[in-house]
Amino acid sequence: MTIRYFADVRKLTGCGEETWSKAVPDLRSLLLGLSVQHGTAFERRVFEGDQLNSTIIIFINGRDVAHLKGLESPLGDDDVVAIFPMVAGG
Repeated sequence: MTIRYFADVRKLTGCGEETWSKAVPDLRSLLLGLSVQHGTAFERRVFEGDQLNSTIIIFINGRDVAHLKGLESPLGDDDVVAIFPMVAGG
């Protein structure tokens, strides 16, 4: 699975993209694994308690997880997960 990071999330991981080779059934499991790998600052950025942080947008294969099953969205080996901070502008 390919994980892509953008903006401040990229700074927390130290990379723009990485390959995740461990089997995970869903997005929550992936984010928990990434939190172990990338540390507490990453975990605080993507989670609010046990929910997805309201300032984070995650796409799986180009589809917003808000329109899928959120943190329970299933994942497969060939999926591409993109993690963005919410951005406002005008």
